[in-house]
Amino acid sequence: MEFLDANAAALLPIQHLAWIGDAVYELYSRQRLVVAGDTQPGKHAHRVSAAFTCAGGQAAAVARLGDFFSQQELDLLRRGRNAKGLPRNSAEYCQATGLEVVVGWLWLSSQHSRLEQLLQQSFDEGEG
Repeated sequence: MEFLDANAAALLPIQHLAWIGDAVYELYSRQRLVVAGDTQPGKHAHRVSAAFTCAGGQAAAVARLGDFFSQQELDLLRRGRNAKGLPRNSAEYCQATGLEVVVGWLWLSSQHSRLEQLLQQSFDEGEG
């Protein structure tokens, strides 16, 4: 698998970063549930995961993380939140897209340790 340096990844179209970030966020949620082993497979697991990965769940994660983001992550979050083509009638959707952009950027720039910190913090706080 190929990765980019952080600067090159930041220059990718916002939609690409969000697309990758959405997939990574979803996979992390599902893997976390499977490894924990305390969630019934099927519809129940899907509902639990969806609560974290839907626009509302991701927007809540952004609010919880607040000061956890670095300056570069905040810049990407803002770019994602303000990207053209987003339905402006949903602040949650804009926040969720911003988070997906940050997650996509961290993944594509191979900053997996930082990505793990961010995701773990996001999900730990959401479960508490």
